[in-house]
Amino acid sequence: MPPSTLDDWLQGPLEQSMEQSAEDAWSTAESVSGRPGLEQQDRPGQADGPGDGASPSTGRSDLTQQTGRSGRPVFRRELHGLRALALMLVAVYHIWLGRVSGGVDVFLFLSAFFLTGTFVRRLDAGRPLAVPRYWLHTFKRLLPPAAVTILATLAATWWLLPSSFWPTIMQQAAASALYVQNALLVLLEVDYRARDAGAASPLQHFWSLSVQGQAFIVWPLLFLLVVPLARSGKRFRRPLLVIFAVIAAASLTWSIISTQTQQPIAYFDTAARMWEFSAGAMLAVMLPRIDHITGARRPEHDQPPALRTGRALLGWAGIAALLACGVLVDVSGQFPGWIAIWPLAAAGAVVVAGHSGRAWGVDRLLSSRPAAFLGDISYALYLVHWPILVLWLSTSGQERAGLLDGLAVLAGSILLAWLLTRAVDAPVRRSRWLEAKPWRALTAVAASVTLVLAASGGWWLTLTASAPERPEVSANPAVATDEVSVETSHVIRPFGWQLGSQWPDLPERCGGPWAPSSPFRHVNCQQLLPADAAASETIVVVGSSHARQFIPALIPYAEERGAQIVNLTMDGCEFLPGTERWPYCDGYDEYALSYIDAVGPATVLTTSTRTSPDSTAEVMPEGTANAVQLLLDRGIDVIAVRDTPRWEADQYECAEQVIDAGGSPADADLACGAEVEQKLAATDPAAPLAGLTGQGPSDAPAADAAQVILVDLTEQVCPDGRCSPVLGDTYVYLDDNHLTRLFVESVLEPALREELGVLN
Repeated sequence: MPPSTLDDWLQGPLEQSMEQSAEDAWSTAESVSGRPGLEQQDRPGQADGPGDGASPSTGRSDLTQQTGRSGRPVFRRELHGLRALALMLVAVYHIWLGRVSGGVDVFLFLSAFFLTGTFVRRLDAGRPLAVPRYWLHTFKRLLPPAAVTILATLAATWWLLPSSFWPTIMQQAAASALYVQNALLVLLEVDYRARDAGAASPLQHFWSLSVQGQAFIVWPLLFLLVVPLARSGKRFRRPLLVIFAVIAAASLTWSIISTQTQQPIAYFDTAARMWEFSAGAMLAVMLPRIDHITGARRPEHDQPPALRTGRALLGWAGIAALLACGVLVDVSGQFPGWIAIWPLAAAGAVVVAGHSGRAWGVDRLLSSRPAAFLGDISYALYLVHWPILVLWLSTSGQERAGLLDGLAVLAGSILLAWLLTRAVDAPVRRSRWLEAKPWRALTAVAASVTLVLAASGGWWLTLTASAPERPEVSANPAVATDEVSVETSHVIRPFGWQLGSQWPDLPERCGGPWAPSSPFRHVNCQQLLPADAAASETIVVVGSSHARQFIPALIPYAEERGAQIVNLTMDGCEFLPGTERWPYCDGYDEYALSYIDAVGPATVLTTSTRTSPDSTAEVMPEGTANAVQLLLDRGIDVIAVRDTPRWEADQYECAEQVIDAGGSPADADLACGAEVEQKLAATDPAAPLAGLTGQGPSDAPAADAAQVILVDLTEQVCPDGRCSPVLGDTYVYLDDNHLTRLFVESVLEPALREELGVLN
């Protein structure tokens, strides 16, 4: 075998059959544009190289094709049909059941199976691995149809979806084109501030393509570890198995642990999914030996396979198991842990069963022309079915499709997938011009990514150029801020795409004398003044995001006094020292108290009650009085703010839908609002805190004792006993429980300033 060269690594020879040498779970048999397999067989002048196929008795196999009577490679149509079945499971479960089907796991499994076959064939035949050429070839085929889908989804988003959805979908468009969508979804999931956590995005399904894309980058590099063995004529399959087994063990262990502790994150985590890739790779390496031992044959062989009845039964058992996954048991909350072994074992059974030689074998069904057609358009169908479904549900206002409209969504998806395959996928896939030179494939890849990034980024720049990202507070609003307008002509702010700027961030990272001695998880310490500023006093805000939301109303008061504001809140965790906390909040109270002792603020702001979205169970949390007393005893004034209403549904989204449909704020109030007695207790549960005073030194004047200022802004948030999503020309809420910064600045700031007058 000749030594490897730089050209071998970068490019390698032009493949005689591109489909055979670079398979993945989305490859087609080209039956959309021709009969499966015949195009390759009838190509004049094509030689049968040693890597194109071999009899099971030789110990070699090309894993996706085996040799027929003519010596020509033959496509394994039953695996092509398995793609179709897995995709239909994904679509059906998405459209009607809302459960995990295991179909995506099968695609990951098949991806590794085919990819491993590609490189084992190259090692067997003594051909260079040509890893960069493989990357270009693979992404040249996958990205153009994906880019067309993403661009069409962006256009449909602009046309059909409210503007509050736009920023998330722009982000996901770029992430999808760069194959990091799963990482973005993880960030959205763990980011407490993220509206909707990316749920119901028409591009959310790109997470699995991102996992596959990341694996397509990393997995070929593993074969470099056994190249020296292959070049010296030594056996390399067993070392490959060891490598894959180690990855599988580590990934499965992590997957089980992560699924138990953080399942929403684990679901999108590439590391928690790599064991599924390893399983497909191990089967690919072992299959030639399994086929040899069990007497496997293809339909084109002169002899029938051994164990025909057993193969037929094994194939049907695999299909039955795959169909049952998610139907018999709702396993959605258990993926991708050990439960994913179920669909992978089912798919593995179909692969091992192969050609059964029985007329009633499942391979006959999976090799049929309807299955081949669905297999051909499977990639495009996966791309388009989810955006069509989400856009339909969003515009129709349904949570789940019914029988008839679900069938219409499925039929429309199949038609659109066929068009996408014919117009984009198949021409790019078969283009010998694109494949002839690496720079041409690279241009196709770069053009696909650039178009998506330009469309999403250009759209965002157009929006921000037409209006400021953070709207200014109007001194003379068109409608009084305590009224609900019955007119539809007013511009209501903030616009949906501006919601990202509505979180109450402070401009500076904590520094100088206000820098914490050590960081704490999920605490993003911010401050109002620069680190070198000379502040007259310090105001620290502690507790959850519901304390943080009042910071914009506090800023003018602090600026007048030359005071520093420090945001030390931790989303989801109130300030309740001395109480038993759930693991996420454990240690926060001690951390905040130690920071307060180090900084010595004059005032601390926190919330004094906790509301509930589905009842009037507003309470003063246990430990609140103790927390306030601890601060008072340190000579610190406490601003205890009553909590604001929480809702079962997103108030911005609810009101936006009404107003975008031509309704008025009054119509939005009827559709989304509620009476104050439905959201809050009749009286402030924190009223007993008013009697607390600081102990302080015994000789200190009573007038200098620290005090509690109870702040109840209910009348401003819910004027005249009605909690509305829009007051004046301003949206009150940015989600289901947080106030918009614009509302806090324009409506709550004057009221809070008046309440704090006693501190002057």
